[in-house]
Amino acid sequence: MMRKPRAPSKATRQALIALFNAPESLHGYDIMQITGIKPGTLYPMLARLEDQAMLSSQWQEPSVEGRPPRHIYSLTEAGRVVAKGLLVEKHDVSGQQLRAKPI
Repeated sequence: MMRKPRAPSKATRQALIALFNAPESLHGYDIMQITGIKPGTLYPMLARLEDQAMLSSQWQEPSVEGRPPRHIYSLTEAGRVVAKGLLVEKHDVSGQQLRAKPI
């Protein structure tokens, strides 16, 4: 039996929008700073999004000697489409709220 796709969680929406709005790829730490998502939520979510082909990641060598390499994350084309849809949806919802008239 095939499951109906679930809507993205609030954290997933925040991460996708942060990556969409970023001028370049982001480290997980950067995403945490932008969104406030805790690492125990963020890193498993990033792994799932990569498994779903929404994100790509690569290792970046450290710019400071003695530090470990870090992953940088960027949206794939599929991820950009989803993130753009989330932005449009967010705009539509807020637009409806603004147009609502009191009874």
